[in-house]
Amino acid sequence: MKIIVPIKTYLTNTQNVNQKLIKPKSIIDSIQKLIELFKSNNGKVLVLTGAGISTDSGIPDYRGPKGTYIINENYRPIFYHEFASLHQFRQRYWARSYLGWPLMKKAKPNISHYALSNLQSNNYIQKIITQNVDEFHQKSGSKSILELHGSLSQIHCLNCGHIKQRSDYQSILSDLNPKWNDFLKNIELGKINPIVRPDGDIDLPHGTSYDSFNYLSCIQCSNGIYKPSVIFFGENIKNSIKNETIDLVQNCKSILVIGSSLATYSAFRIVKLASDLGKDIAIINLGETRGDNLSFLKIDFPCGDLLPAIADQLTKL
Repeated sequence: MKIIVPIKTYLTNTQNVNQKLIKPKSIIDSIQKLIELFKSNNGKVLVLTGAGISTDSGIPDYRGPKGTYIINENYRPIFYHEFASLHQFRQRYWARSYLGWPLMKKAKPNISHYALSNLQSNNYIQKIITQNVDEFHQKSGSKSILELHGSLSQIHCLNCGHIKQRSDYQSILSDLNPKWNDFLKNIELGKINPIVRPDGDIDLPHGTSYDSFNYLSCIQCSNGIYKPSVIFFGENIKNSIKNETIDLVQNCKSILVIGSSLATYSAFRIVKLASDLGKDIAIINLGETRGDNLSFLKIDFPCGDLLPAIADQLTKL
């Protein structure tokens, strides 16, 4: 399974519109509908989260109202084959990641993450699958998270598989790049305020040169390339992850999508399978999603306005 960048719009004509889709007109009605969903499924709600759940933590999403693709129409993520085969692409990635890592590490889970943790600990959620690489679900107390696209907290060697903590690698990059470290200090002092991307790197002006940036080869096998343990566009998702998602969908009663447009097929295939198996699908997302036509409930309000109230009401019952 590869991560691909979709180029089509989700709805191409009125024939594709789901005529049975319920779209609540108010936050109160939305909360009530979601409470009914959790109560009626006896802990068998499978939750799938995307970048939209982390925007309240200061991490932008991709396709929301202020998403990366919306603000910058020319933005394109790095592809796996570029990182794996070309030194200059690795320089660009690690330079931008180096500058973005402290900001990413400083960010904290928000009220939506804590609400899901509360719901999970009270047996309203079967499991959480996340497209995100920020580990906010774990940091907010949720257990047994399935990270569909990996985590930024570790890196690994593409040659021998040696694993290293991203924080440790950050210190090495600082030692190797004193001028870039000075630039980073200005960011940390607030003298420069770059835009952080959902994958942990930052946006730098067009034409920035990365030729001076140095990165370390694998300390275990000497010539291997370290790569963050996240799934790049064009990279295969592990079969073990894919198989676990299939098992989770088969065993759930319904799926709740939160903060994802389902634009990448790795996420959409989960919802598509649920639909094929006759599972109920509900979506909380600002704007259109690829799964709207498969869902029975679509809520177009911020998850931070919904999930804390839902958790509060359900856990007091």
